[in-house]
Amino acid sequence: MQSQYSNEKEGKIKMRYSFEQDIPFVDEAEVIVVGGGPGGIGAAVSAARNGTKTVLIEQNGQLGGMSYAGQVQPFMPNHINHKTLDKPILGDWIKAMRRYLPKSSQPITPDLSEWRDLAIVSKEAAMLAAEDLCLEAGVKLLYHHTLFDVVKENNKISAIILLGKDGLSAIKAKVFIDSTGDGDLAAKAGCEYEYGDGKTGDCQPMTLFFRMSGVSAHDKRAAGDEINQLYKKAKESGRITHNPRDVIWTGYAEEAPGNAYFNATRICGKNPLKAQELSEAEVEGRAQVRELFLFMRASIRGYENSELHSIASTIGVRESRRVYGRYYLTIQDYDALRKFPDAIARVHYGVDIHSSKGEGCTYREMPENDWYEIPYGSIVARDVDNLLLGSRCVSADHYVNSSLRIMPVVCSIGQAAGMAAAISVKDKKEVFEIDGVELRRKLIAFGARLDNFEVIDKVRTSWDQP
Repeated sequence: MQSQYSNEKEGKIKMRYSFEQDIPFVDEAEVIVVGGGPGGIGAAVSAARNGTKTVLIEQNGQLGGMSYAGQVQPFMPNHINHKTLDKPILGDWIKAMRRYLPKSSQPITPDLSEWRDLAIVSKEAAMLAAEDLCLEAGVKLLYHHTLFDVVKENNKISAIILLGKDGLSAIKAKVFIDSTGDGDLAAKAGCEYEYGDGKTGDCQPMTLFFRMSGVSAHDKRAAGDEINQLYKKAKESGRITHNPRDVIWTGYAEEAPGNAYFNATRICGKNPLKAQELSEAEVEGRAQVRELFLFMRASIRGYENSELHSIASTIGVRESRRVYGRYYLTIQDYDALRKFPDAIARVHYGVDIHSSKGEGCTYREMPENDWYEIPYGSIVARDVDNLLLGSRCVSADHYVNSSLRIMPVVCSIGQAAGMAAAISVKDKKEVFEIDGVELRRKLIAFGARLDNFEVIDKVRTSWDQP
């Protein structure tokens, strides 16, 4: 490596680097998945179960994505008639978590029909269970490797360059799946994408989850309405200055009595694709955690003897890039509850856009007992011939993305990408040449809930009822 340095202006450094280095190959696979969150887990397990040599690359030292590093809890419901629309890998993952939870935890129902199936989650159980699924399927895990660059030939990715402790390395494959959430692989491969709202550049705020322990039992602690009345007064009096949210959302951990988990911070105006702003967001998020924790302990009944139990190790990003695919899913598709012959996932979760300005959310509920579908074209990258999208970065607009970004749906999106990658390898076809209708049939045979079933016209009685 050679470099040239010049100080053109005070306070600016201009460096020019030129590399000439032989980069060693660390492995070769048929399918490479980049990113080990819910989408990456679904993609890698699906590809491996369907007979392909699969490598899953994760920049951290564990799987789980936001379920682990972001300690997001619960998994949000995506159900019809108390039955999940996300099978089979999501259910396998949640079932595998039970071995690491208290023995008193009830087994999951076959269709994730009870709230406890989604709510009894711990980040350690999610991480260990995800690794179990991958290893049992034959996935090779490559931790502590960060995507650095992409090698392209004839509009296809031939290899990716990784950065690790020991420097640069390369790995090649036939099909690649972007499960990074932020669409990092697609962007480095030259794919066109949208960011944020696609118009002004506004992006949904980030959130830092945290937990408190030592909280009193439900009959001795303040309910949500009481908490939020006191929170509002604290904001009005100037005791709460960091947090722009209008309400505090908290849940109580069935697997750990006395623990409360908080989706209560909101970090606005930061770009999650810029490292410095992401760093600033982490600092601001922890400032909000400090303030909320001290407020809860000082002012809320049942929290007098509480303490901080844990803080997510990374901030939660709701929205960033959305990569253009062969189909672009829009709010018109959502409103029409559009169904597709090549559907790879079904969604019954409303539009849920957190305000980029601070207070409030935009909700757009769906009719009871109906859904829209995500077509295969939305997970096939438009600009690269052997790239699939296996995370929230799929081809959809700002509104629909806020609906499909929940972890169960993302796991199903990854599951479909993994199946499509396996078909591409076996049939020696480009991913865009695959018959989406046939893919759907194979997903149904795999256990996906994409077949016809009877819908009972029954209304849910509460928000947290699957």
